[in-house]
Amino acid sequence: MPRRSLTPDDFVEAALAIAARAEPDGLSGRVIGDELGVDRSAVWRHFSDRDALLRAVGDRLMQLALQQVPANLAPRERLRAAGRNVVETFVAYPYVGSQIASRTLQGPGEMAMVEFTLDAIREIGVPHDLVAKYQRMLADTMLSYASMRAALALLPADIRAADEQAWMGVYATAPAEQYPAIAAHVFDLAAVTNDEILDNLINALLAAVDSVIEKSTGREE
Repeated sequence: MPRRSLTPDDFVEAALAIAARAEPDGLSGRVIGDELGVDRSAVWRHFSDRDALLRAVGDRLMQLALQQVPANLAPRERLRAAGRNVVETFVAYPYVGSQIASRTLQGPGEMAMVEFTLDAIREIGVPHDLVAKYQRMLADTMLSYASMRAALALLPADIRAADEQAWMGVYATAPAEQYPAIAAHVFDLAAVTNDEILDNLINALLAAVDSVIEKSTGREE
C-alpha cells in the first residue's frame, strides 16, 4: 500500500514530539525527517525555511494552550486559565517556547488566542478604545514570563537546582549590615513558588484592568 502524503501538520506534530523530549535540534530537517522516516528535503517542500517552521510549531503551542481552557468560565477566569496554560505549554516544549515568545506568529492559533483575550477583556467591561492596549499588556506580560520559565526549563537540572537554592545559600549568608532588606525577607524570598508568582502576576494584571474600568465608570457617572 502506498504511503499517504505528509501534510504540514504532520511535520509540525513531529517537531512537537521532538520538542517534548527536550531535544535541542528538533527543528532541523534531518531530525524531523528521521522522526517521520522521510528525507530531510521533505520538510522544506512545506515550509520556506526554519523560521516558517518555527512559527508554525509555535502557533500550534498557542492552539494547545487555548484548547485546554475549560468552557463556560467567566471572562476573568478565562484569562487566568489562558495565562496559566500558555506558561505550562511553553515549559512543556521549552526549546520552542523560549524562541517564539517574542514573535508574532501570524497563524490561526495565535489569532484565536488574540480573539479570545480581546473578547474576554471587552466582556469584563474595559472601554472599547482601551481593549487593545490591555490585551497587549496582558499578552506581552504572560509571554515574557512564559519565556523565562521555558528558558529555565532548558538549564541542566543541577544548574537549575543551584539557582533555586541560592536564596538559602548566598542570599541567606549575605551580610545583614550591607543588605538589610534581603536579611529581613530572605526566608520569604526562598518560600515563594513559581505558581505563586504566576498567580500574583495574573492578579496584578487583572487589578490593572479593574482599575481602568472603575475610572471609566466614574467618568460616566
